Amino acid sequence: MFAPGLSLAASFRTDGRRLRQTGSLPKIPIGPYWKKPERSRILFGTIPIGEAMASPAQLMETTSEVTGVPLATVVDMDRRLVKAGLRAKSGRGFNVAQMTPLDAARLLTAILASSQANLAADAVERYAQTRIDKARSSENLFDVTELDDLAALSARHGFVTALAALIASASTGSLAKLVAGSTKAAMPRIEVFAFTRGTRGRIRISGLPNGRTASVEYVPTEASKTTRHEERGDLEQSRRVTEQTIVPIARLLAEESFDD
Repeated sequence: MFAPGLSLAASFRTDGRRLRQTGSLPKIPIGPYWKKPERSRILFGTIPIGEAMASPAQLMETTSEVTGVPLATVVDMDRRLVKAGLRAKSGRGFNVAQMTPLDAARLLTAILASSQANLAADAVERYAQTRIDKARSSENLFDVTELDDLAALSARHGFVTALAALIASASTGSLAKLVAGSTKAAMPRIEVFAFTRGTRGRIRISGLPNGRTASVEYVPTEASKTTRHEERGDLEQSRRVTEQTIVPIARLLAEESFDD
């Protein structure tokens, strides 16, 4: 069992009133997963001028550590998403791209739904075109969770949109508030599944205070079935991540508040 952690390649720190740049920082522990990682501030003297928000490198490294997927594989998938226009290109310094819940959702979808890195962009595009399979989903969909931001999703949303909303909710929304007020034993259970070679996803939330469970399944639309190529063959694989992946990534993306 690996020990989750977060390495920052470069950050600014203050030592008294002096500003110094450090080339590397020791790992910041993010386990247990319900603990929020601290993030550095960028300061000029003693006046805060901004936060060091999540960069592409931080998102990739955190995703690698919590999923157990080798960092080189995650980096390769991210590179292919950038090339396909599915993630903003990153600059340097203050121009570095800031990661959003949608960026994180696309990267996780690529990991879950790709049998190999060169299929990452295609997997994300396929899963973005899915719609809810009401016959296989729980009644009232995410409404039963009583999590307002998830319940507000449109009836025609797809897997990637739902995963982005889930991460956003766990970052700064209603799910974050629920997690913050829960003990380890009472944590909501989150499961996100994706299948290959076909295109089928599932998001399941259980262990809620109201005792209800939401399970929403996603399948391709008829239009996407006729316009996209599906790998053929009898083999089907499924991959799953849980709250032990979703919550640390959401925490990484959450805006920090600092005391003066």
